[in-house]
Amino acid sequence: MTQEQTAPTPPAAPPPARTGWLEILGARSLRMVLVLVGLWILIAAGADAEARRGFLTPGNFSNLTAQNADIIIIGVGMTLVVCIRGIDLSVGAGIALAGVIAAKALGEHHLPALVAAALAIVALSVLGLWHSVLVSRLRIPAFIATLSGFLAYRGAALVLSGSQGLSLDDKLSVLAGVVPAAPSIALCVTALAVGLGLLAAREQRRRKLGLPGEGPVALAAQALGMLLATVFFAVIYQDGMPVPVLIAALAAGLGAVLLNRSRLGRYAFAIGGNAEAARLSGVPVERVTVAIYALTGVLTAVAGLVVAARTNGVTPSNAGVMRELNVVSAVVIGGTSLNGGRATMLGTVIGALIFGTLSNGMNMVGVNSNWQLILTGMILLGASMLDALSTNKRP
Repeated sequence: MTQEQTAPTPPAAPPPARTGWLEILGARSLRMVLVLVGLWILIAAGADAEARRGFLTPGNFSNLTAQNADIIIIGVGMTLVVCIRGIDLSVGAGIALAGVIAAKALGEHHLPALVAAALAIVALSVLGLWHSVLVSRLRIPAFIATLSGFLAYRGAALVLSGSQGLSLDDKLSVLAGVVPAAPSIALCVTALAVGLGLLAAREQRRRKLGLPGEGPVALAAQALGMLLATVFFAVIYQDGMPVPVLIAALAAGLGAVLLNRSRLGRYAFAIGGNAEAARLSGVPVERVTVAIYALTGVLTAVAGLVVAARTNGVTPSNAGVMRELNVVSAVVIGGTSLNGGRATMLGTVIGALIFGTLSNGMNMVGVNSNWQLILTGMILLGASMLDALSTNKRP
């Protein structure tokens, strides 16, 4: 008897590479960029000739990014917090408290600027740790735990300052300065080189793992987008890059690495998807929560120092007012899900720019401040509704 011979089954072919233009145009980050550019066009079209000339200038765009640097800085931490289904409503009061601590250390105790800044950062990081204890150990809802800070830290700032404005006497002016033009252009070119290098490394890693590549069209589109962004920033910072923008860019870069290329980021996505399942899978939920809230406290302190430096002082009753809502709005508009498990640092940066563009543009076209609040609230509601709809569509 002869045994029947059968040919070996050939290995399954890998899925096709994603090369279609529809896939590229469907990318959320690209849609956000198109929304941002569309806003610029609408504002320019709706403004009178003088306002249009003022809006479409490198100086105005440079000021716009500098004015929203603190939203981006705190937004990095808030993105991670929201990714694990948390929230931090204390960041606005934290801005005021950080500024007061630094001003008191500089003015009354005559400490060096670096020491004063370090004190503010340490104090806010401790408050971030306190929030994590309330949330992870005592199981207090994050909304309540940080709402208490929203009230208490503003009060602490008022008590420490005697309810009076404090001056920094230009001792933190370096944080509000401008990087010279040549180094600014060099930074933009360096960022382009790093981005292209990471893009190539990601494609090479996917091929080594036998995963489908992005395809030449998608890679070329992403490289072109990076090049256009570099040219845009090189133009608007041709007279120098504001230091707050540089700090925000570094914070966003660090946040992107933590979110997408670190164990902390993977754990954050897992916790946001299902905290109990993540715990049973060995994810150290409490330690991740502690790290994320402490990082948010540090970033809030840095943002508070930047805000105080830009105004060369701090008014505890007004500093950071409504900033927590601005940050959450930027994070949600940028695509981070309030239901957890989905987040993007690039989206947060673009969301902050969209938020800042709305404020800047509505002022230029003469929209009443009361209507500005209404329109901003409606935009936030719309972004939340889109998030809810997209979440419900997911299997």
